[in-house]
Amino acid sequence: MRSITFLHVRRALCGSLLLAALVLVGCKGKPMGTVSGTVTHKGKPVTTGEVQFYIPEKGLGSSSKLDSSGNYTLQGQLETGTYKVYIQPPIPEQLPPGTPPKPTTFNIPKMYQDPNSTPLSKEVKEGKNEIPIDIPD
Repeated sequence: MRSITFLHVRRALCGSLLLAALVLVGCKGKPMGTVSGTVTHKGKPVTTGEVQFYIPEKGLGSSSKLDSSGNYTLQGQLETGTYKVYIQPPIPEQLPPGTPPKPTTFNIPKMYQDPNSTPLSKEVKEGKNEIPIDIPD
């Protein structure tokens, strides 16, 4: 009786180790990349709004606010692939009643503000990606 119990434990242990090895080998994960860069329009930095990277078919995406130099860094890592790129205008800040809004300039053509109409797309590769975005007229 004792040898049967030992045999069952040994088989279970070997099976568990084999399964763990297969999981570790087979679960490498999808290739990922980080993305940063600068957004320009007519050769000048876009300093307001957000840049959006989006794959509609997969529902994947990330965004980043633009800084005063037009630089952006997307949060986290993105799965490798081709992303639609569009620029959203800044969200007006909430002000107390009676306070006039601060003037903002956002001259990006409408077609580049919508994921359905933007002609811009960028390839995210594995590792670190420096992706400049130049919005033409």
